[in-house]
Amino acid sequence: MRLTSALKKLQTIGVPIVATADAAIKLGLSNEYGSQVLRRLAQEKLIIHLSRGLWVVDLQVNPLLVPDFLVDPMPCYVSLQTALFHLGMIDQISRVITVVSLARTRKIQTPLATVSVHHMVPEFFFEYELDPKTGVKMATPEKALVDMLYYNKRLPEIEIPGSFNIKKAFEIIRKIPSRARRTRVEKAFRSINDKFRIERKLV
Repeated sequence: MRLTSALKKLQTIGVPIVATADAAIKLGLSNEYGSQVLRRLAQEKLIIHLSRGLWVVDLQVNPLLVPDFLVDPMPCYVSLQTALFHLGMIDQISRVITVVSLARTRKIQTPLATVSVHHMVPEFFFEYELDPKTGVKMATPEKALVDMLYYNKRLPEIEIPGSFNIKKAFEIIRKIPSRARRTRVEKAFRSINDKFRIERKLV
């Protein structure tokens, strides 16, 4: 099979990253031969071998979409440092894409990005939004900040936007299943809230 023809077929699947089995079906090949074609395409730098059994067929893929494919079939959403940066709440961009997921905690190295997966209990896996233009699922500003406190992450210098919903943040905190963790997070959030109340009065 000609590589250019194979690439065009793969790009009609409609997703930027495909699994070997799905690619083989699209190409009308066995998994073994389909894998050989994919490796040849990667050698020619027409696609990228992302990780075991996964191939990037759209080289313009948004890196924030990568975690979805890495943890599939478990769901995930972008949160913590990565979300805070993209939401304009911190200036420091992390080289690692941080996501919250029902999948196990781990760090995954890929040619496109390093992804840090943080396991979340199902009861607290909520409050994220899907960007219809990019397809990226990202925590709301309130959940991104609460997630940082939930995992006891060190907060860099942070800016709380005027649109930040304090009431919603407290509502989110109250849904933390663990009482001890809920108490710790609420105490930390109250400290942050008090600080920014003072700063806003001084402006």
